[in-house]
Amino acid sequence: MQNNELPRILVVDDDQKNVELMEAYLSPDYETIPAYRGKEALEILEKDEIDLVLLDVMMPDMKGYEVCIKLKEDIKTQFIPVIIVSALSRKKDRIQGLEAGADEFLTKPVDQIELKTRVKSLLRLKELYDRNIHEKELANKYFDTADVMLIVIDPDHKIKLINKKGCKIMACEEMTLIGTDFFNTMVPERFRESGIEDFYRFISGNISGLENFEAPLLRLDGEERIVNWHNTLLKNKNGKITGMLSSGEDITERKRVEEALIETEEIHEKEIHHRIKNNLQIIASLLDLEASNFTDPQVINAFKESRDRIHSISIAHEELYRSRDMTNVAFQDYAKDVTNYLYQMNGQQAKNIKLRMEVEDTLLSVDRAIHLGLILNELIVNCFKYAFPDGKGNISIVFHRKDDQFTLIVADNGIGIQKEIEIGNTKTLGMQLVNELVKQIGGNIHIDRSNGTKVTITFKDK
Repeated sequence: MQNNELPRILVVDDDQKNVELMEAYLSPDYETIPAYRGKEALEILEKDEIDLVLLDVMMPDMKGYEVCIKLKEDIKTQFIPVIIVSALSRKKDRIQGLEAGADEFLTKPVDQIELKTRVKSLLRLKELYDRNIHEKELANKYFDTADVMLIVIDPDHKIKLINKKGCKIMACEEMTLIGTDFFNTMVPERFRESGIEDFYRFISGNISGLENFEAPLLRLDGEERIVNWHNTLLKNKNGKITGMLSSGEDITERKRVEEALIETEEIHEKEIHHRIKNNLQIIASLLDLEASNFTDPQVINAFKESRDRIHSISIAHEELYRSRDMTNVAFQDYAKDVTNYLYQMNGQQAKNIKLRMEVEDTLLSVDRAIHLGLILNELIVNCFKYAFPDGKGNISIVFHRKDDQFTLIVADNGIGIQKEIEIGNTKTLGMQLVNELVKQIGGNIHIDRSNGTKVTITFKDK
């Protein structure tokens, strides 16, 4: 019955006056369709949509009981309400009518109010039934046509239902999976134990963090797919949890594309760092060539110091080029490369100077690392130039982190820095550069002259 149509009632009686009386009783609230024989009634029920049947018992071709039985046996008409309206009033007649499947039994002459009350009540029940059937049909249609995998899992993690999309993803027929253990069938072994723990936690009502997540799915052919799962608790009308509905979107191809894009970006970034490093090394080589045009030792030394500073920056980009992390530098490796380079470039001065390094394996942003690399460059070169007049001595480099504070210490056992030299008030370019670099990273610098020279730099992690 459509919302804008009157309910259609089939009145079956071989007496035309009775049919007309029923029509008069039910008008104008209902549309009545007459039938004067049992077989005629069945033919109408076969081709038309009928909402309720008023059925006489005594008819020439077949009794109303027989019509009722046939109507209730037919899957298409079995839920149409039937009210037997008969002159028969014995108890056994009523019992026979109800046994035939009738929903009500009224005795002629029928009271109009009682008739309309019974009709209205039965039509209301049919409406509720039809609505429930419609909703179930819609749910089943959605279940089968949904573009995501849908699985109903009971509290024992057995698969109760799986839709067509799920079967397609699993490359199997529906009945292959019904009744099987979800985790043993569809979850890779390495994730089963934790998956079962999470499942029991979810169906106990502790759903935090488990409503939506990505996890691998194991197909029956052994292939793993990446699925984005969304889980919903299933409850009965009393609120008791009866299982879980899992919807899963196969995102394997999308993840592969994303990974390929990330890899492409990483390659591109690596290439950029590689080119920066090469360009910086070219500049360093040009400074070396330019220095060869001069004879003044101070000028030559200035060119070489600039070359070393540029090279310490290029080493940072080389570290990034070698690393999978495009934003951070492994400072332990970086510090070793900077000091090794300085020892190689200052061979004669550095050959009898021993180096001890205690540098924690810490990741620093490229900006921080370059600042510290330049600071190391200046302090180590100063040691080579001024700390050891006889060319022999020891240098130690210590770098560590405690909580949110980093500490860099460069110490030597040489003659010690002159007392009149203060970090914040010096005319030497190297120490001015160190002071400025420390300021830029928001750090502090302290010089201890009690035993050689010990420069301590501290700064916070951002």
